[in-house]
Amino acid sequence: MVPVLSYLFLKGRCRSCGAKISLQYPAIETLCGVLGVFCVIIYQPTFHALLAFSLLAGLVAVAETDRKTMEIPNGLILYLLVPAAGLAALPDQTGLLSHIIGAFCVSLPLLLLILLIPGSFGGGDVKLMAACGLALGWQLTLVGFFLALITGGAYGGWLLLTRRAGGKSHFAFGPFLALGTGLALLAGQSVLDWYLGFF
Repeated sequence: MVPVLSYLFLKGRCRSCGAKISLQYPAIETLCGVLGVFCVIIYQPTFHALLAFSLLAGLVAVAETDRKTMEIPNGLILYLLVPAAGLAALPDQTGLLSHIIGAFCVSLPLLLLILLIPGSFGGGDVKLMAACGLALGWQLTLVGFFLALITGGAYGGWLLLTRRAGGKSHFAFGPFLALGTGLALLAGQSVLDWYLGFF
């Protein structure tokens, strides 16, 4: 199987039975390819780029799985911990302590919020942010979570305005956490520098 090309050569149908193949597959393959290119551009062809891409590919899987099932499997969290630990171990300006704090600076408040307001978030969201925080360090974790709140809030507002959901409806927040983390990984420092420039 060759990503995207196999879908095109087979004209979107299974070679054996002729069943139609969902567009979801080439779309995700294309997205992962684009993310890989960004990782190489930003981090050069280094081990750092490989770890970043591995994390982003896992986040794509998390987002799609949570969107479909409203659950984030523990297996995906365990997978994310591998590149996250690798990124935390790399020498950078933030230091290992920042990455350790990052694992708790959002996940712990989310856990407390769940205990106070059951159903506000899911346990998978807590574990996801722990893994992502370990990868990013505390500053970029806050940036990623802020971006997730903005995009998730905009989506929730759109659902309400279009009456696709009521005030007590729930939607998967994992895709927005994954999006925020991905943006923070690729451009979070630039966003943070831009924001701090106002002070």
